[in-house]
Amino acid sequence: MNYLAHFHLATLAGSSLTGNYLGDAVKGAALDAWPQAIAEGIRLHRSVDAFTDQHPDVLRTLALIETPRRRFAGIIVDMAFDHFLARHWASFHADPLADFSRAVYATMAPEAHMMPALARARFERMREYDWLLSYQRLEVIDRALDSIAGRLSRRTALYGAAEEVERHYGALEAAFLCFYPQLLHWVQQPERAGKVEG
Repeated sequence: MNYLAHFHLATLAGSSLTGNYLGDAVKGAALDAWPQAIAEGIRLHRSVDAFTDQHPDVLRTLALIETPRRRFAGIIVDMAFDHFLARHWASFHADPLADFSRAVYATMAPEAHMMPALARARFERMREYDWLLSYQRLEVIDRALDSIAGRLSRRTALYGAAEEVERHYGALEAAFLCFYPQLLHWVQQPERAGKVEG
């Protein structure tokens, strides 16, 4: 999952937004240097990713992405799912997405000084350009995928990958609407903590 989904799931689980944001930026299992709430947020992010990556609905969805972009299917589907979450936001949250995004940035800002430098800079860009709200627009997903491509060593095939989202738009949207309610149910179960972490 990508940023919007992780933040939404974090709020439902009562988990640290900053920790869930840092789930990919902080490497390794040793999290003792972090405040407990942030460490638990990092663990939740990783559990969400593990649950998602192993889910049969998601595995079938990844198979939609053909060679030569197949190895980037996880990135493409993650971004597509954030797009569909933004588009269908009113089905999953009572507050407008604009209000939710402002609340996320305001909650995280006092903890930004604790973030690694690259993650802090990315958060500042996210807040400045309101990435969470902008995910409603497919052209933003296109730019985001190209930006990710620019950070990868084997990046050529990922450039222009939004065309995969456009090509399979209906199937990806249906997959999201089938899978995401299952993820929402799972993340709110008290027994889920630690069960799926790798």
